[in-house]
Amino acid sequence: MRLADLVDQMELPETRVAEGAWDAARRRTRRRRTAVAGAATVVMLVAAMSALSLRGGAGSTPPTGPAHTPTSSPPDDAPRTDAAGMTGIDHAHTQRLLTRAWWAGLDTVPRLDPGATTELAEDPMTEGVFATVDPDNEAVPIVLGADGQWRRIDLPGLVPIDDGGGYTSPVIRPTAFSPDGTRLALPQPDSLVVVDLTDGSRRTYPMPAAFLAYAVWVDDTHVWVAAETDTAGTVVDLDSGHQSPSSLGPSTAYVDGDTLSWGRNGGSLDWGARPDVPTLGNNDGGLFPYPPLVRAGVVVGDMAVNRRMVGTEDPSLGNGVVAVDATTGDVLAFLPTGQGVDLEVLLGWQGDLPVLGLRDDTGKYPSTVIAAWDYRTGHLEPLAQTDSHAIAWRREVN
Repeated sequence: MRLADLVDQMELPETRVAEGAWDAARRRTRRRRTAVAGAATVVMLVAAMSALSLRGGAGSTPPTGPAHTPTSSPPDDAPRTDAAGMTGIDHAHTQRLLTRAWWAGLDTVPRLDPGATTELAEDPMTEGVFATVDPDNEAVPIVLGADGQWRRIDLPGLVPIDDGGGYTSPVIRPTAFSPDGTRLALPQPDSLVVVDLTDGSRRTYPMPAAFLAYAVWVDDTHVWVAAETDTAGTVVDLDSGHQSPSSLGPSTAYVDGDTLSWGRNGGSLDWGARPDVPTLGNNDGGLFPYPPLVRAGVVVGDMAVNRRMVGTEDPSLGNGVVAVDATTGDVLAFLPTGQGVDLEVLLGWQGDLPVLGLRDDTGKYPSTVIAAWDYRTGHLEPLAQTDSHAIAWRREVN
């Protein structure tokens, strides 16, 4: 079941999109002269991506039909913008819009904050669709089942994730759910803990002194783990307990028997079983490296853009979410978030639209907003919001 469908069935306030926010962005976008020198490639890339991401508006509807594989060319009916115009996009205004107008319109978006919970061991579920942690205890996961009920997982000995230097973080990471939504992978200082949501049991895989920070599902029976500073990791066989060294890092996605590494180095989509694909996009904008989202010929990453527009006093654009063509590496769209969003997380998919977690950095709107991004139109569809910054969304396979 898709989480968006479950939210629609729950007794929550009706979702409302921030009416007119993206239309306002297009109306108020203004052109200005820009001197292009030195960093011309970066300038043109950022401008082109921002122009693509501003197409469409709040009135558009995400497609509900079969998955669409975008190409590097815009559709025939899409607005055309020449290169000179694209370098004149007012990026600073676009970022202010995402911070102010868009956040202000989210008052009635349904909340996914746990109310009454039962103990998982006493009330198991068929599958989980969303997970967070107890606000008073970062070592206690709370999971929303496909039946719309919340379960609490209070396991003796479970502790927050430790980086080995005294800093701790919540035990739920965005990659916690198994592909079928029946288990959670939880990093621990000296082990990997896997919780079975269908019966409340757990299995512990000892890894002494590893201080695990990452747990990424390779498939239904294997989990890749590593410490925070590791550039390579270990694959744990959940059936046998066997551990195998892996040269892959935390920015690797596991896709239909293949791997795609795209992270701190940027520059290319590094496939395991096919030629690498050069791209101007990157996936190195997050606080922690995480796997890109991959589906239907599209790769989505958390991109860093560290240079300002040449010839202007605009600050660096900072981070954003980027969509690229998996075959050509062409940039399809860019959602600028660098000066307005304190947290951005690549969560999963709703159909063929990537699902993001966004959090305002001003403190005025403290919720994390979960939204589907239609990179073809620039439209953000808020699905839910939660007070927590530690969240996992079932990375849907259908």
